[in-house]
Amino acid sequence: MTYKLNEKSDLQVNYSRKINRPNFFQLIPNYDISDPLNLSIGNPNLVPEFTNLAEISYQNQVTAKTSFLATAYLKNTNNLITNYQYLDKNPDPNAQPDTVLITSYANANTSYNVGVELTSRTKLTKWWDFNININLYNSTLKAGAIAGGADNDQFSMFGKINNSFTLPKNFSIQLSGDYQAKTILPPGRGGGGGGMMMYGGSQIGAQGYIKPNYGVDIAIKKDFMKNKAASLTLQMNDIFRTKLYATHSESVYFVQDNSRRRDPQVLRLNFNYRFGKMDVALFKKKSMRGEMDSMQNAQQGMGN
Repeated sequence: MTYKLNEKSDLQVNYSRKINRPNFFQLIPNYDISDPLNLSIGNPNLVPEFTNLAEISYQNQVTAKTSFLATAYLKNTNNLITNYQYLDKNPDPNAQPDTVLITSYANANTSYNVGVELTSRTKLTKWWDFNININLYNSTLKAGAIAGGADNDQFSMFGKINNSFTLPKNFSIQLSGDYQAKTILPPGRGGGGGGMMMYGGSQIGAQGYIKPNYGVDIAIKKDFMKNKAASLTLQMNDIFRTKLYATHSESVYFVQDNSRRRDPQVLRLNFNYRFGKMDVALFKKKSMRGEMDSMQNAQQGMGN
């Protein structure tokens, strides 16, 4: 719902509810013994998790060259699917040791995210566009009733700055940087084999955090041919090699420090050629059709 305050500003209220269903590996009730010291087993009694997101936004076209958007939001997920570990008797009677660490899944957690996101775009000069985005939020994980579970709470922030420079002879440069402050580990969504995915996989009993990280990306673009139909773009991410994802987590069963780099300093060269006449109405029709499909899917109980 949008309410227009005046010619330059408006107020918007949004609400959405999404569903996330457990995957095959989280449901299958058979032991995975690929790692004999870290067995895993699914939980066929898992139920879907539901996420509610409420937002209120204020947008203001401050000047012809500057716009501002402020959004306050509350995000809550119930029956959060998370993995946890427990000690139990080894299902293989001939195996040693006879007690082993087993990973499984449960609807144990409830998560809350409360925050404010601020975005501003300014055309500083004819050749320089400047965008800044800041997200201040507090994350809370409630462990629920599983033995060994522990609540976790952390205030954090994320910031990103993007600069676009228009240069002579159809050249342009985009320079961006982002910073993620210390934040709590998200619930693990491990796959088969007890495998832990992003951030090394946190357990319900784990107290942990993601360490601060930052990075800078750059892209140089050259438009050419008639009506700028073709372009060549050279881009590189993490140009100073600072984007290190590092986590720390611990529970009664383990202490774990994990660090990784994802696609460090990848250099890409892209060629793009546009031909034919672009009909904007086609994109509008496609968008409307997509919205209609989404509404039908929601009515049939399908979620994101």
